[in-house]
Amino acid sequence: MLAFEIALVLSLVWIAYALVVYPLLSLGIGLLSSLWSQVRKGDATPTLSVIVSAYNEEAVIHDKIAATLALDYPRDRIEVIVASDGSTDRTDEIVKTFGDPRVRLFRSEGRLGKTAALNGAVGVASGEILVFSDATGEFSPNALRALASNFADPRVGCVAGRVAYRYGEDRTSQGFRGYQRVAVAIRRAENAFGDQTSVSGSIHAMRRELFRPGVPGFSMDVIDALHTVLQGRRVVYEYDAVSLEDSRTRTRDEWRARVRISVRNNSMTPYIVRELVRHRRWRFAFQMLSHKLLRWWLWLPLAVAFVSSLVLAGQHWAYALLAAGQVAFYALALLGLVAGRRLPGQRIAAFAAFFVMGNAAACVGTLTALAGAQRAAWEPIR
Repeated sequence: MLAFEIALVLSLVWIAYALVVYPLLSLGIGLLSSLWSQVRKGDATPTLSVIVSAYNEEAVIHDKIAATLALDYPRDRIEVIVASDGSTDRTDEIVKTFGDPRVRLFRSEGRLGKTAALNGAVGVASGEILVFSDATGEFSPNALRALASNFADPRVGCVAGRVAYRYGEDRTSQGFRGYQRVAVAIRRAENAFGDQTSVSGSIHAMRRELFRPGVPGFSMDVIDALHTVLQGRRVVYEYDAVSLEDSRTRTRDEWRARVRISVRNNSMTPYIVRELVRHRRWRFAFQMLSHKLLRWWLWLPLAVAFVSSLVLAGQHWAYALLAAGQVAFYALALLGLVAGRRLPGQRIAAFAAFFVMGNAAACVGTLTALAGAQRAAWEPIR
């Protein structure tokens, strides 16, 4: 039984650190560090290349381009490049109909994936700053100015915007709402004492000279942040630069997205670790381990803790109580998945369901990646 006891203790330490200790530590250090680590923002208007990734986005691409050109930013200092990943609908045709020299199309043939399309689009971009976005992201009117203001500080190399969501009343949306509240709090805390460990494909910006092409199976949301830090610049979070998206409302869509994300996360983990060690970026390595890697594999200690506590339940009342608590939590998550709005305390159950579903998807994605699979191509989920 000793082996199960050791496994249980180590698993609980892992879970507690990833879910409780590091978030609280971030908030505490962030409050202290905010006194001396503020970004020196200014009224900067560098030239911008807004790169919009797209695959079969004929329903929204015209409005996305028109809205981007209408944002509060000097007209002569912005261009829009649509990176079409081999679209088969009217996306490319719609882009070509714009009679504005600031709008261009870069088509990537062969469905090589979002990362490959972005790599190619950057190659034809002329702006000092690259701004990345998805076709469905609705930028706030001041988004570009808010992003650009951070580049007045020469220490800043990459800026993550804030993704806000229109939430539905379904269980998937409500579970995601709870997750986002925690995620934003940690981002704002990390902004004060370190760097952002990832950015959002919906809205982020970086200096053109810092961009490095990514492997097609990697996620640029993480790789852009990593490459910025490796080159000695900061990755910061701009709360006022907002991209509005619709949250996913169907559990199967969220599942597919989480599995795909997990495959990509695990595929690029060896590269992340190798580069951080090679460049000796120990502070960022600590952040990546605490915020990303331990959470990407959180399904493992969760499974070990559950099995170990069940095996040990007859040995001591504390083990029995721990096992009962986990059974109750997973039962609540199951109810959250099947009962929806009919369940009292829906939001608590929805959060539990989202947590369990996300970790189960991470497990499947990890096993898929270990089997050698990669997910370069993507399809927008509506």
